[in-house]
Amino acid sequence: MGSGRLIYGIDVGTTKIVAIVGRSDGRRSVEVVSMGEAPSYGLRRGVIVDREAAAESVAEAIDACGGFTRNVHVGVGIAGSHIASHNAEVALLNRDRDRLVTDKFVSKLEAEVRRADLWRDDLQEEDGFEVGEQEVIHVVPRSFVLDGAEGVRQPVGLAARRVTMQAHVVTGAVASIQNLLFAVEDCGVNVSRVVLEPLASSEACLLPEDRETGVALLDVGGGTTDVAAFVRGALTHTAVVPIGGVSFSSDVAFGLKVPFEVADELKIRYGTVLSETVDSVAPVLLGERHYSARFIAEILEHRAREVLEIARDSLWKARVLDHLPGGVVLTGGGSQIEGMEGLAEEILGVRARVATPRHLRSEIKALRKPQYSTAVGLLYFAAKNGHLRPKSKGAATVSFGSIVAAVKGWFRGDSPDGTERGGR
Repeated sequence: MGSGRLIYGIDVGTTKIVAIVGRSDGRRSVEVVSMGEAPSYGLRRGVIVDREAAAESVAEAIDACGGFTRNVHVGVGIAGSHIASHNAEVALLNRDRDRLVTDKFVSKLEAEVRRADLWRDDLQEEDGFEVGEQEVIHVVPRSFVLDGAEGVRQPVGLAARRVTMQAHVVTGAVASIQNLLFAVEDCGVNVSRVVLEPLASSEACLLPEDRETGVALLDVGGGTTDVAAFVRGALTHTAVVPIGGVSFSSDVAFGLKVPFEVADELKIRYGTVLSETVDSVAPVLLGERHYSARFIAEILEHRAREVLEIARDSLWKARVLDHLPGGVVLTGGGSQIEGMEGLAEEILGVRARVATPRHLRSEIKALRKPQYSTAVGLLYFAAKNGHLRPKSKGAATVSFGSIVAAVKGWFRGDSPDGTERGGR
């Protein structure tokens, strides 16, 4: 693939930053042409806690990628414990003379979802957030009902008087999103699209058939474990578990009384979450010191069980756990710990497998590992969705472009519908 438009992505993770460039031929096919990686500083569990340090890490990753053209437009992944989600439904009367559903009318439905959710008490109280801290940041259409006819994926071009949108709504702390934009744009690029990280990973790891069958993706990253569940082809549930690979290593460091770097190396070299399979007296060697392999495995298994149990409970609460014939797909760096598949099957009660980016066209072999699923998925997402407001993608398309303008507008005092915001 020698021609086509360049697309750019930045995966701002807790342990690493990945800058990535791909070339799209306009048919949703992507060739990854360069990738740069740098250690991540200034983040905690997916949230910026030191803007300067985070910006320096992003700049280092961009340099390692070969540099971006100044003011280039990039897509950035977002996660973190501040992210929440729920499903919503709104209906409007279509007053078009021909009763045709247009892109503009679908946009009105999305705006109505945002408006309806602006004052949801459970978003502001249940998760401990004060009024004003949470904001609807994007809406993912799941399905439409046209004059009582259910299961419509693509309403544009069809006729109906009453149109109902069933959508998955993602919310987040506006300040956390703004801090992410600050850190990235400090490096001389423009953030044009923010993509929920588990959704990006699903683009890289799942096939359309997986989504239709019913599947949950668990991306075990450095600071968080991101969950995305698909039922009948539609995104039905997302969640962020504030535990990732860093917690695994920190537990080993605490248990063995060793530095974090030593614990992380022990986890990578000898880690398993199936402690019963490890000889109780077998030692492992790192440097000049021996460690108990069984004790390391017990520490890792305890933390892995906690992560998987929280993910299971999240799926059960969302009433999707019994609708996953396709099972659970694990990805992210933490999925590589030996035994994660088996433990996931035991705890969630469905089959599990580890996935890497699919259909990857690149000479960069490192990208074929689970820890790069989000970065690759950012490019796949951009190629699939094209412009920020694609015209004819239907319910499968996600409208994320407005998040950037909405969050920047919030700090200018604008409301979601473009009017000046008063006090809340």
